[in-house]
Amino acid sequence: MRDMPLMLAIDLGSSQLKLLVMDENARVRAVVTEGYPTLTPGPGYLVQRPEDWRKALERGFARMSELVELAEIEVVSFSGHMSGLVMVDGEGGVLYPCVMLSDCRSGEECRILEKCVGDEIRRMSGNPVIDAFSLPKLLWMKRNEGEIYRRSRWWVSPKDCVRFWFTGKMETEYTDAYNSLCVDRRTVGGCCEKEDETGGGDGWKACAEAGQKAGAGGWSEEMIRQAGLDVEKFPEMHGPVEIAGKVTDEAAASFGLKAGTPVVYGGADMACGAVGNGLFETGDTTLTLGTCATFLSMVEKEQAEAFGKVTFHMHVLPGQVYALGSHFNGGLAVNWFSKAFSRDGQVDYELVREMAGEAAKVAPGCDGVMTVPFLAGSGSPYFDSRDRQSVIGIDASVGRGKLFRSQLEGVAFNLRQTLEVFGRMQQGNEKPIVLGGGGIRVSVWPQMIADVFGKPLLLAENPDASAVGAALIGGAGVGIFDDLKKASRMALRISEQVVPVEENVAVYEECYRRFLRVYEVLGELKRL
Repeated sequence: MRDMPLMLAIDLGSSQLKLLVMDENARVRAVVTEGYPTLTPGPGYLVQRPEDWRKALERGFARMSELVELAEIEVVSFSGHMSGLVMVDGEGGVLYPCVMLSDCRSGEECRILEKCVGDEIRRMSGNPVIDAFSLPKLLWMKRNEGEIYRRSRWWVSPKDCVRFWFTGKMETEYTDAYNSLCVDRRTVGGCCEKEDETGGGDGWKACAEAGQKAGAGGWSEEMIRQAGLDVEKFPEMHGPVEIAGKVTDEAAASFGLKAGTPVVYGGADMACGAVGNGLFETGDTTLTLGTCATFLSMVEKEQAEAFGKVTFHMHVLPGQVYALGSHFNGGLAVNWFSKAFSRDGQVDYELVREMAGEAAKVAPGCDGVMTVPFLAGSGSPYFDSRDRQSVIGIDASVGRGKLFRSQLEGVAFNLRQTLEVFGRMQQGNEKPIVLGGGGIRVSVWPQMIADVFGKPLLLAENPDASAVGAALIGGAGVGIFDDLKKASRMALRISEQVVPVEENVAVYEECYRRFLRVYEVLGELKRL
């Protein structure tokens, strides 16, 4: 007999799917992961096949059914990698592989959009037109895959496509929609303006429980038309905590859930991760080492001095904003290194553990070997798709341990650049950094990052912050939790504090200054 309500989160990550079951005490009962491939069919292309997501879902549910009674799940919620683009027809059929956040084929479209609607986008969102957002990808689709664009009924974000398989409704919510650059934050969430300072309160509860459309009216139709796109291809928008529908009979038969189980919209992975890591107040900061390393910090509003260095996004709670440093070469660097040295050209996590052990024996600074880690162009603070990885200082004595450490150090140096941007915005409101994501399992990395930052890090006991956040959002949507902030505090557990080593901090300070100079020199070469 079940002793307490259970919530299921479906987290569509950039490299794997997670199914996470949580109870009403915000305790994780079970987690299942299933991977799927990311494909690079052309220069700058980075795509996934939604049919691979579906297969991963089916495998994951089969495994989860051995751990919990699926029929006892009381709510399903979603998180998914953001800024992706899925083109679907009127029946929900997928017309084209998902174009992912790090796909950088749409440089020309960025230039077109910057010229025609760049000022309006900046006014609405505080963001530049870069190919990390969905809008340039959609314009690329219209200009280069015209038949696909013509046949499409909607474009949606990745997790919205997956949620359709459970509810039969193709809709979105504002944390993901905002990453299209087509949403005016000032018109979203008006029904929740009475929200109190705790992150709960009668206004927030009324918005969730009444099912009011917190996202309704958020699309900037005028701007969409100015960009040369069709408003009707933009799906209906809602709030993350709203109930999206119920598990259909077909979905129940496919996945083992009880038909009629409430389904909550959920949110973009970073918005869910903010909830999972307890980010609600100015200065709250978290770093997630996923395929794309992501640095989040709560800010009062978009700030002009950070324009183009970080991006700004909507929190799950209306009216709140977080700044995001996107580093496309986080865990991607680890995976690439593993594939390069493995026998079969595939990611080998046992090999990663071996290389981490070898890297631990190398002194900080790698005896002058330095990696500028831009395998997929650069993210924050440069956002330059032309940037490429460079390694300097190699001689015949350099082995894979030193190269691997240099790779990890390069990512850490790049992350510090975003930390400095946050510091200028927070103006004394800085708080301890919560570190999570699969990258914390690379044994040498957390200490290295603490040393490069010169700041202590708090390691999250559960690295799956986005899935945890999605489960909390689901629980809030059906009333299991009446205060999202309080529930988040219950869920966040710190396993360890990583304190910087003073002598390493001094070494890395000099290395960091050298890293900045090396990037400047490479910039000159880029212009040749």
